[in-house]
Amino acid sequence: MYLLFSGEGPTDMGQSTVANEVCEGDQFQPGPMAWFVDQWVDRKAYLSHIEHDLCGFIPKPQLVTRAKASASGKSMGLRGKKHPEHETRYYYNNARAMAQIAKERPEFSNDKVIAVLFRDGDGTQSSGRGEWSAKYQSMMDGFSREGVDTGVPMIPRPKSEAWLLCAVGNNYQHCRRLEDESGNDRSQNPLKEQLEQALGEDATRELLVERIRSRGIDIERIIDMPSLNKFKERLDEVLDA
Repeated sequence: MYLLFSGEGPTDMGQSTVANEVCEGDQFQPGPMAWFVDQWVDRKAYLSHIEHDLCGFIPKPQLVTRAKASASGKSMGLRGKKHPEHETRYYYNNARAMAQIAKERPEFSNDKVIAVLFRDGDGTQSSGRGEWSAKYQSMMDGFSREGVDTGVPMIPRPKSEAWLLCAVGNNYQHCRRLEDESGNDRSQNPLKEQLEQALGEDATRELLVERIRSRGIDIERIIDMPSLNKFKERLDEVLDA
């Protein structure tokens, strides 16, 4: 089994040291969300895919370039059952592009590639769960369009800081309300500032990874956040299949 990641930046899925379409080994510096995935998989695989170099990373610019190329094709002009709405097409196109890259990996012919695509849910307090659900479904439709049944959307509501803050700020208690806060960094008391206040220092990739690897932030103990539970359930579906 091979894990393929893509995200927004260093403090979610991580970053690359080169501009390759897929980065592996020393080219990939995993972020906290990649370690969340790895630890959830490790429950069933009894193996850290990151530590054993059984993973790859697609930098966002490379994925977006592929997504734009896919979207310009004739197939995107066809309306049908799984044609995305304008507001969620970005999520659909990114999932399609990631699925295409997953199918091209040499490992895919011999083993399963689990493609985990991270995008912040963002949104405002008034946007509601319907908007989040539409983004999630658009990703699933994008994976499906390319015939990849091992795609996993990872869409925190409203963003990954909410998941992390559940552990370091709320001690894993009463965390559901964090999903209803604004995802706007310019809002009053934004989640990123709340997280850094709880940590007592800047929320760098290195610090967050250290906390997760030492289980100071434990994905298994975060149990009442619907967007995280949806990710866990989908990843378990793929692993069990």
